[in-house]
Amino acid sequence: MLDEIASGRDAPDREGLSLVSAAAGSTVFFYVTADGRYCSVLHSAATSASSCTARPAEGIGPAPALERWFEGDTYAAGPAVGLIVAADRETVLSFSCGDERLALRKVRVIEARGATRTIYAVELDQYSAGVLRAEVVRAHGRHKETLPLGTKAEDLRAGSDWPVCG
Repeated sequence: MLDEIASGRDAPDREGLSLVSAAAGSTVFFYVTADGRYCSVLHSAATSASSCTARPAEGIGPAPALERWFEGDTYAAGPAVGLIVAADRETVLSFSCGDERLALRKVRVIEARGATRTIYAVELDQYSAGVLRAEVVRAHGRHKETLPLGTKAEDLRAGSDWPVCG
C-alpha cells in the first residue's frame, strides 16, 4: 500500500502512516517525509490522492500555538470536511463550531528539542466558515483559543448555505 500512496521524495519517514479518518472503502493518513514536510493522503481501492506542504515544517515554536495544516473533503474518509491541526506545546481538549462539539482524534505526537507538537484531526459535517473554538491545556492550566478556518465568515456570499462557526 505504501508504494501506491507515495514514493521517492514524498515517501513517509520511518514513523510511517498515522490514521486520520476511516470509513467504508477509504482511509485518510497523515505522515511526515524524510525531509520534514507534512503530508496527507486519501486512499481507497479506486484512488489515492495526496498533498504535502511545499516546505519542511517549521520547528516547534517557543510559545503554545494552534495551526491549521490541511482543510478539505479529501482530509476525511467519509462525507465530511476534515482538518489536520498542529498544536505546539499544548494539548487540545476540544474543538467546537458554535455550540456543536466536534469529534477530535489525536493523530501523532512529534518531539523535537524538548518540545511537543501534537497533530489532531477534526471533522465538520460540511464546509464551514469562521473560526473554531478550542479548549487547550498548557503549562499554566486550561485556556481558550480560536482557530481560523480557511474561509472567513465575511467572505461568504449572501444566501450561502455554509454554517458559520464562531
